[in-house]
Amino acid sequence: MLLFVLMSLGVLASQRLRTGALEARLVRELNTLTHAGHPRPAHVSPTRAGTFGTALAPLLPALVRPGPAAPPTPEEAARCEAVTEGRSPISDLPASCREALEQGRPLMRQVLAATHAESGGLPEELRPVSGPDVARREALTQALRRVLEQAALETRLLVARGDADPAVDTCLDALALSRELALGGGLAGQRLSAHGYARAWRACADALDAASVPRKRQAVSQLTRLHEGFPPVSLTLHEDSLAEQLLTFRDLLSDDARSLLPPAWLDAPSLPGALSRRLQWRQWVTDSDDLRAVVDQPVEARRRALGALASRRAAAHLRREEAPSARQLSQDMEALDLRALRSEALIALAEVDVARAERGQWPKTLATKTTSLVLEPVDASQATLRSCVRGLTPEALRVTADAPATPRQAREAP
Repeated sequence: MLLFVLMSLGVLASQRLRTGALEARLVRELNTLTHAGHPRPAHVSPTRAGTFGTALAPLLPALVRPGPAAPPTPEEAARCEAVTEGRSPISDLPASCREALEQGRPLMRQVLAATHAESGGLPEELRPVSGPDVARREALTQALRRVLEQAALETRLLVARGDADPAVDTCLDALALSRELALGGGLAGQRLSAHGYARAWRACADALDAASVPRKRQAVSQLTRLHEGFPPVSLTLHEDSLAEQLLTFRDLLSDDARSLLPPAWLDAPSLPGALSRRLQWRQWVTDSDDLRAVVDQPVEARRRALGALASRRAAAHLRREEAPSARQLSQDMEALDLRALRSEALIALAEVDVARAERGQWPKTLATKTTSLVLEPVDASQATLRSCVRGLTPEALRVTADAPATPRQAREAP
């Protein structure tokens, strides 16, 4: 009987330590994802031929090249952020931030122009599934973060100068860049995308509020197309899961499987603890599948599902460390929820402002039929848009009434 029990345990352990099915699935899904396109609605017309990645790739060396001026100190960067978001006057902008913008403006405009491509998709260097060079991706990510922040500051300065329509152009390109970074960039790209919306949101709102009625009307369509182009989070988790498996477990792959990987992944340094790591690999894949099954649900349903998964994992015995993509996912999801809410708010602001200009009074309901926002008229000339989503409460947006549109303006509207 004891021998039978030991043999049964041995068979069970052997089955759990087999990873042939895992490696076959990894190679198959990596090949599919590597060659996948990233279609999204373009926010401009006409578009540039090709993909965003093709247009951005020649600019990458310049993006990571150190500039001639010293970067702003943390205190100066905080003051620059306050100016960008409209919490401080333009006169408070540190000279270092203004100089950095002046020096970086030509490259920033080239990067923003790349968002006019007819299709999305990042350069290989920014995609986590493309190779293990994490340091290179991090350097490029930080460079693109600076571009997003400079574009938001440029929007604010244009609004302050009275150039509201050009400010809307810059703002929309900045939001488009934020969207592009979410397409194939894993959770790091989604985080940077959410940061771009957070930094540009206030400046964009003020630009839209001050823009001409025809420009507002055009912006409604553009913002809607931007809103529709974000990838599902389940796809993002899939990208990160495949990259994490390759980074951590590729030395466990058979020679045949390794020969099918992209060249950047062929280096597979041997690591200790092969037996325990095979069990960990299986757990990582299971955790990823569980998360991907629930993350695209509506906010409240997703929160309940993630809470149930966390409780189940906490109660499990002999669990190993979770995959990186499973850690702090709830915080990432809250940031992406805020991005979606900010996107909806900008659409609603432009729609409300146009309706007020055309009809002479604030609309009673929002044209977007959103359940996330509520319009509250203050008086005949001002209204506010605020969130009514539990736990997602960015500051309300103020809308200032324009003069009613003239018949000529109505005819010239796009």
